[in-house]
Amino acid sequence: MKIILITGGQSCGKSTYAENRSLSFNGKRAFLATAQAFDQEMKEKIKNHQLTRGNNFYTYEEPLNLTSKIKDIQKDNYEVLLLDCLTMWVSNLLLKHENEDKSIIENEFEKFKNFLIKLKEESHIKEIIIVTNETGWGIIPDNKLARKYIIFLGRLNKMIAEISDEVFLMVSGIEVKIK
Repeated sequence: MKIILITGGQSCGKSTYAENRSLSFNGKRAFLATAQAFDQEMKEKIKNHQLTRGNNFYTYEEPLNLTSKIKDIQKDNYEVLLLDCLTMWVSNLLLKHENEDKSIIENEFEKFKNFLIKLKEESHIKEIIIVTNETGWGIIPDNKLARKYIIFLGRLNKMIAEISDEVFLMVSGIEVKIK
């Protein structure tokens, strides 16, 4: 199994590129969504993503327990799994464990990374395509939670990029292969 990481800023074409790459597989495709609809804007964004995907994917939703959900998903014979996105997963973990020791989140990252390494060797899935956002390219946030989020997401992105077979940076809807 190959791990493909797709990163970039907001609304730069990451999900579109990931979906198009997934559509190159003729077999069954799974989509794992991590977003939670906390407000109307997010509900609309999720709905638009669902409409774009249409019936091309079997969709699963899991905001926190990615490892166990992927274990369940891989039992069905999918050729490709699209995970969209790590950005929301980190946000979900941070909100759940905001006042707890940071090692809880770091342990989740390590567990996920190790799971992916094992999955590369054992899974019948041909590709897992993972979408994430780049952070830290702008102004340093004025609040502690946002700064903490940037540090966590940056750390996870580096971990997953390290074990990925290919990494793409999306810029203005154009993919740039960086690994």
